[in-house]
This record gives sequence, structure tokens and C-alpha cells, in this order.
Amino acid sequence: MSVQERIGKALARGQRRLPKAVLRRRHGEPPTIDGHNLDLQIHAYASLVQAARARSADSDVTPQKIRDGFDTMAEIASGAPVAQVSVHDRTIPGPAGNIPIRLYHPPRTSGRSDAIVWFHQGGGVIGGLETDHTLCTMLSDACQAVVISVDYRLAPEHPFPADVVDSLAAYQWVIDHADGLGIDPARVAVAGTSQGGKISAVVCQERRREGLAAPVAQILLYPGLDATWQGGSRDTMAEAWPLGELMLQFFALMGGITDDNADDRRASPGLEPNLAGQPPALIVTAGFDPLRSEGDAYAAALKDADVTVVHRCEGELTHSFTVMGAVSKAAQEATERIARDAAALLADA
Repeated sequence: MSVQERIGKALARGQRRLPKAVLRRRHGEPPTIDGHNLDLQIHAYASLVQAARARSADSDVTPQKIRDGFDTMAEIASGAPVAQVSVHDRTIPGPAGNIPIRLYHPPRTSGRSDAIVWFHQGGGVIGGLETDHTLCTMLSDACQAVVISVDYRLAPEHPFPADVVDSLAAYQWVIDHADGLGIDPARVAVAGTSQGGKISAVVCQERRREGLAAPVAQILLYPGLDATWQGGSRDTMAEAWPLGELMLQFFALMGGITDDNADDRRASPGLEPNLAGQPPALIVTAGFDPLRSEGDAYAAALKDADVTVVHRCEGELTHSFTVMGAVSKAAQEATERIARDAAALLADA
């Protein structure tokens, strides 16, 4: 991290300690859209980020620059990981070469553990093992589960459906190597943020479609589930930060999602008409997120199919709020709720 980025990190995190009146004087009142009031601390952080971008003379947008910017944001804004969770990186064989994974082992376990196969956010174009690192440690600790985070291939270098192909292969590898991982192969869940939430839903559907044992549970956090979706929050939150309509179009273009394949169930699991028998789900959406409507709709569709669903919308928060715990108390508390709810979901599954 550069000196400038370290200064930005200190300023962004320092704002969380400032009185609300000071934040309002500096950044104005947070917006209210669709009946949701944006968290003041996230509003202040977004103002800092957008001001920094406005000062930048670099207007060239490339996948690598978007990756670098997102990685910096996540490093600045993420809360502290759970120290007692042990972490180990390795690679596993995949359909197109080795796939990097990160293993999280909780303390205080005996016998075979539950497991969670984790898929990170990033629109299939950005993100990696570091993106959701803090949340993975929280889930491992709260659920007393081994978490396996998958660094699937990214577009545009590897367009759709490379991310799904890698993720399905990684899930099967976990099942096949349950003994070595110290986990129960019948107690493996899937989870992810945004694109990773979509991949989690796809893994559940594809396993059932292929006649294979499905995950024991699915945890979908502000997921994008329908590449054909129009209206709803895609309209009202088109200018939202950090994810808006222009960024969604960029991800689709870079990812190889077109009119010809947008209705493929691997791109749009929300279009699947037969959801009977899907695993119990925890689905959390965010008020200030263009993906909110499709996440809410998928939760309703699962319920209509008699699937057990725990669903809520964190109305004052934005897309990617789980990597904003260091700059927003509300984001940190919401992420802690997710960890507790995930533990309860697994316990009941």
C-alpha cells in the first residue's frame, strides 16, 4: 500500500469515530431511496472515495485498474479478521489448471467439522482470496466450520462460464477430499457475496440437475441472480455506490454475458422455475444495491417452493457492505448478524 493509500486508510477509518453532526457538516445528509435511509458512515466513506476518484487524472478504465481499486477499498474498509482462526493457502487441480484455495480452520473443534465452500464477490472480473478474508474468518469461528475459499478464474481473460466451471470442480474436490480436510462430506454448505452468491445458487442447482448430492445449505449475500433483470432496484439504484448500472454493464461486457447467454441458468439461476428440493437458504440483500430486487425475488421463489429461507434486507447498507466493517458500525453489526445466522442455519440443516 502506497503512502497516499495509507493516509486514505487512516482518514476513512478515522471518520467512524467522528460525531454524526461532524459527518453531516462534512458530507451532507445521506440519501433516502425506496424508503431506505443510507447509513451515515457509509455515506461519508463513499464521499471520500468519490472525491478521490474525481481528483484522479486517470480516466482509462481497465479490468486491472478496477481490480486494484477494489482491492484497495477492501483493504481500507474491511474489519479485523478473527485471529484464532488458522489460515492456509494451497492449490487444487482444476479443469484448466490449478485453482488457488484458502483453508480456514476454526479453534476448539473435535471430530469431523461442517464445511463452507466460499465464493468471493467481484462480478466475475475482480476480487480474489483477500476480498472476503475477514468474513471467512468470522464464518469459520461462528459456525465452527472449515471454510474453503475458491479463487476461481476471472474474466475477461477467462470469460463465462469459467468461474462456474472452476467452482463446481472445487466443490467436488472438497467432497472427494473430506477425510483429509477433516470434514463431514454430508455437511458441506456453499456461500458467497454478490457474484459468489450467484455461484453458490448455481452450484446448488447444477448438483441437483446432475443427480448429485446438493450442499447442505446455501448462504447468498447481496447476490446477483438474474442477468436479464429489468426494473425495480436496477432502476432506482442505478447511480448507487459502490455498484451501479454502469459497473454492472462493465462486468457483463468483460465477463462475456450477452443477450445470447444471459438466460443460461449458470448466469441467471434466478430464472430457474423448479426450485423444489433446494437447500435451506440464508439470503441477505442491501437497501442501496441495484441487485436487491432479484435477491428478494429469489428468496420469495424459494419460499414458494417450500424451501426453508431466512431472508432480510439490510436497508441502510450498500452492496459489498461486508467489506466495510472498519468504516461503518452498521456494516460491522450486519456482518456479525450474518455469521450468527449462518451458524444457526447450519445447526438446523
